[in-house]
Amino acid sequence: MPHFFFSYSREDAVDPYLYRFYEDLCAELSIRGGLDRTSVGFIDHEQRAGADWPRTTGDALGTCLIFVPVYSPHYFSSPACGQEWHAFSTRIAAHRELTGRTLESIVPVWWVPIIGDLPLVTRNIQDTRDQFGTEYRRFGLRYLLQLNENESRYRDFLVRFTNSILTATADPPTPRAVPDPRSEPNAFMPGHGDVRRPQNSSDVRIGGPRKVTFVVAAGSREEMRGIRSMVDIYGDDWADWRPYHPASPDRLVVRAQGVATAQSMISGLMLADDSIFAVVDRARVYKELVVLIIDPWAIGLPAYERLLLSLDDVRSGNTAVLVPWEALEILESSEGQHIRNRLYASLSNWVDAGEQAFREDMRSMEEFEKILG
Repeated sequence: MPHFFFSYSREDAVDPYLYRFYEDLCAELSIRGGLDRTSVGFIDHEQRAGADWPRTTGDALGTCLIFVPVYSPHYFSSPACGQEWHAFSTRIAAHRELTGRTLESIVPVWWVPIIGDLPLVTRNIQDTRDQFGTEYRRFGLRYLLQLNENESRYRDFLVRFTNSILTATADPPTPRAVPDPRSEPNAFMPGHGDVRRPQNSSDVRIGGPRKVTFVVAAGSREEMRGIRSMVDIYGDDWADWRPYHPASPDRLVVRAQGVATAQSMISGLMLADDSIFAVVDRARVYKELVVLIIDPWAIGLPAYERLLLSLDDVRSGNTAVLVPWEALEILESSEGQHIRNRLYASLSNWVDAGEQAFREDMRSMEEFEKILG
């Protein structure tokens, strides 16, 4: 669990001043907070060779105490940075829904002044530039690092900024599973990623759940090669599944989260594994929703078949199953019917419960979005 997640644009990554600041911040936090220097911060370029980048980055986003975005013109034009922001701000929103407390866990650094307006998602983030001097406000932190004559101002900023981070970590946000940050919406896009509740009373949902967790049972391209011949709808991992490709090339998980956002709901995303039972139990307690989205062909993977058999015994009223078939002709083929029979055998209680619990009548992305909504 890193103390802070360092979120920066890859366009700014060529700047040696950026890495100097990161190292200085880790050292100062270690000294002033009594923290282990090796685990104070998370920055993606430090990952060891062969690391599973999406999972390690997602783990850091889902467990870190503080999110430190490095504001610059490049930062807010970066889709990856917008996805990191969404992943963390969703945790803040979920914490607020559970406790009623709004956290100040996003502590930005103004690296280079921004031209024009900031994205809407930053509107509730306190602008603390006046606390760090005129030069910082006018020119940003990079300016303090560039000139030797600013060294004392930079050191003063470093101490004050470190203390602000230590103060903010007193009440960290609720952890959240982030299997792959690439599946998160871009928080900087207009109309997307703003996980805060609407401010206009006419836009507020009256009653009903406010959070949904999408649990996905799908394989990677390599896993599915042993199950079926058509593997172009799969990718490097489960989050890349695109059942309606080529008619709709988008990843299904991205469109699912878009449906949730359109209904002012917080959404989470996870791979289907044994942790789904705890997720369903928690959702029942906190009156949330769980939607299990299953690639029917994944029933050919033994781990998924065992999981679905176990899940059939714990059907919950706040959980639904969606099974997107790519096309009617595939479903009606002999191979499709065989797969369908195996799926029905594994989820008989869900199938018998009717349309509120189990749906498979989705032959296009548009039908999927309509039924999910």
